[in-house]
Amino acid sequence: MTRIIFLISLMFLITGCSVFQGSRKINMSPFSDNAETMFGEAVKISRPFQWKHLKTYTSIPEFKKMYLESIPLLEALRGIVYYSNQVVAINNAQISDKEKNRQLALYLYEALQKAKEELRVDSLRLDESGVQRVLEDIRNAKKYLDGLAAATPIINTAVVSIQDRIDNIEDDIPLILVAIDREIEKDYGTIRRTFIEMKVLQNETMRLMTRLYRGQMGNTAELDTLLQLDASLKKFFTSGSTASQTQLAAAEAHLAGRLQQIDIMFKQLEDDKMEYIAKQDELVAWRIQVDEKIKIARSAMSVWAQSHRNLGSGIPVPPMIDVAGFATGLVGSAAKTVIP
Repeated sequence: MTRIIFLISLMFLITGCSVFQGSRKINMSPFSDNAETMFGEAVKISRPFQWKHLKTYTSIPEFKKMYLESIPLLEALRGIVYYSNQVVAINNAQISDKEKNRQLALYLYEALQKAKEELRVDSLRLDESGVQRVLEDIRNAKKYLDGLAAATPIINTAVVSIQDRIDNIEDDIPLILVAIDREIEKDYGTIRRTFIEMKVLQNETMRLMTRLYRGQMGNTAELDTLLQLDASLKKFFTSGSTASQTQLAAAEAHLAGRLQQIDIMFKQLEDDKMEYIAKQDELVAWRIQVDEKIKIARSAMSVWAQSHRNLGSGIPVPPMIDVAGFATGLVGSAAKTVIP
């Protein structure tokens, strides 16, 4: 046994642990496929919600704030896709690893300069000196794999920034829901309250009619209760014990006329009621779509970030899941915009 252990140890000393070193190879195909999937997810997330009934309310300050916050988020997701494509293109170029790393550093530098010009550097929380050190590490890396690994600090800050923006948008959603509800109430509050009051009156009148029918069948106590509940009926009879069938018939016609007027009012309110319901339904649909897009964005970024880390470490990169399909499975048949 001692001899076997000695021979194994000698083999590792001679090969320089090549058994482990050989596993650290770059396989760009899965990462390239993931870049394509990421592009598809970014397209789905950026697809705007189709407003129909609430479009006029998208000008409220709360909604505008979220809309403005979503623009750099969408740009950042597209930037991740462009970077991924560039990583693959540089790898496939017939140039040395040293030149590949120089091209990678140049691309990141130009991308950061563009972000700086658009005043988005602060949102990435990137320190200028730190960036220069990372770029220098990329340029000095011997292998392209090492250059990708050296880029990790910049990639990590970008991923964290994107996740923070997603958090900010998610925090805006309850405020927007309250604000839109407030606007709907301004436009339809009086109509909604009128509809509720008419519905209550309709139910009460129908119950009065039931008592009246019982009184017509001889239950005078029901007639006395009827007079207590609705004083307007006293003009037709004053006591259950003395009420005639003619008087009760007149009271019945009075209540029937009230129900007819309520039906007319309901018909007049029908269009407004349906529009109110349509607005509420659209608000729910928007909320479901926003929540799903947030889920897609979070999942896509987490999987992509792990994919990039694995690539730089020489670990086999698993294929990115269909995040949209996965999210849809979680929420059932819900409509697919956290992004307007």
